[in-house]
Amino acid sequence: MKMIFIFIDGFGMGEADSDKNPIYRANTPALDYILKVGKVMATDACLGIPGLPQSATGQTSIFTGINAPEILGRHLHGQPTVSLKRLINKNNLFMELLRRGLKVTNANAYRAEYLNKMLDPKERKFRPSVTTVMTLASGLNCRTVEEYKLGKGVYHDITSKILVEGGYVENTISPEKAAQRLFNISREYDFTMFEHFMTDIIGHKMDMEEAVLEIELLDTFLGALIRFVNLDEDVIFITSDHGNIEDITVKTHTFNKVPTVILGRADRIASVKVETLVDVMPAVLKIFETSI
Repeated sequence: MKMIFIFIDGFGMGEADSDKNPIYRANTPALDYILKVGKVMATDACLGIPGLPQSATGQTSIFTGINAPEILGRHLHGQPTVSLKRLINKNNLFMELLRRGLKVTNANAYRAEYLNKMLDPKERKFRPSVTTVMTLASGLNCRTVEEYKLGKGVYHDITSKILVEGGYVENTISPEKAAQRLFNISREYDFTMFEHFMTDIIGHKMDMEEAVLEIELLDTFLGALIRFVNLDEDVIFITSDHGNIEDITVKTHTFNKVPTVILGRADRIASVKVETLVDVMPAVLKIFETSI
């Protein structure tokens, strides 16, 4: 069995109100299908701690199975601090999968100068994300733009528009092509992770038109990926760290639960439960144990 793990930052379960929720204004045939046929679990991102859920603690909870905001006593935004890095470095999802003899990869491509600045201990602006810390702590390589040019990486914005605007590559790719790349990469690994965080960035802008375009881009990408993957054999696991884009009437994150959706054979996922973010890592491990 192979699993493709899609982490979508800032994607909550909001009201069915097209005036505030771009998901209900956008054309989303793939998301409609995913929610119809997948195992959908409303997942708590607050984790019993007052305040709005945030990325650093939410993602640490997802990828370590530990209630990070409970340990800190608060929700923490942005990138992980030393204390959160300590949790990730001690144990994380990649490490656990590798211990089981599975092949693991982070499919996201990184710009070289970003990697260099991120690894500089004196640098304060470009700090590594939770998934990047996890990748490095597990002894895995971060994919470069050079690998991206060879078709061996996917940029976080899906189409690589940011790489084109920065002069790193000449042309964007379609969301269908990005899905094909991710699928091709996943054929070489047991577990392939892809992180997309434009949903969170755009959610903060409170721009309905831009949010609708983002949702439709993501929908096209996911729809293509589902067509490539044989769900009788493999699993697609989708989750998020907190709400945001589902309510563009507020500039902040939301208290909404996030969707955890698993697509694949029922005998592998039937008993899986994801009630809070800390259940994500155990759920992934359970699916792999069931498949052995």
